[in-house]
Amino acid sequence: MTAKTNKPMGKAAVMEAILEASTALFAEKGIAAVSWRDIAAKANVNPGLIHRHFRTKENIRLQVQDRLMEEINKDIGEPGDPEEALVNGVLALRKNDAFWKVMARTLLDGKFEGDVQTSFPFLRKMVDSLNKAQDAGTIESRVDPTMLVAGGTAMALGLLLFEKYILPATGLDAAPPEETQDAILNAFLEALLK
Repeated sequence: MTAKTNKPMGKAAVMEAILEASTALFAEKGIAAVSWRDIAAKANVNPGLIHRHFRTKENIRLQVQDRLMEEINKDIGEPGDPEEALVNGVLALRKNDAFWKVMARTLLDGKFEGDVQTSFPFLRKMVDSLNKAQDAGTIESRVDPTMLVAGGTAMALGLLLFEKYILPATGLDAAPPEETQDAILNAFLEALLK
């Protein structure tokens, strides 16, 4: 007697299974390397259902991206003071590793058309938060807030994406990676805050 498989039933459950499977596969292999059959096998659905509900892999990519954006925006919340906002951003990136993995693979596959940025207002809000902090005199006024946000974002994503290269190459691999990342981010904050 064979074990029953948990096939999703109903449109909503099928679509959810497809999006979850796609998210995991896109993060692991990249969009270009994932076939409809791969998605169908992981989602435990008939490949025809993918076409019926999504039509194209690009539509799946966009829906996966939208879902990941919603999750990370929810986890980050509204930026408060710059230090709190940076900490919340880093914690959200750690929790939602599929977000930055799918984004990196999307960029590497040449599929990115700028559609993530329009739904990721946190960075623009961070610029506004830093402008207010400069006006209040709580952070250095000699540095452009836009450059700080761009550099801080690049640093946080770079630490996550290239952790296995950066930490050993700089001799910072003795402690657990998250501890070292936190120490690097704290050094960045100390340089930023008065």
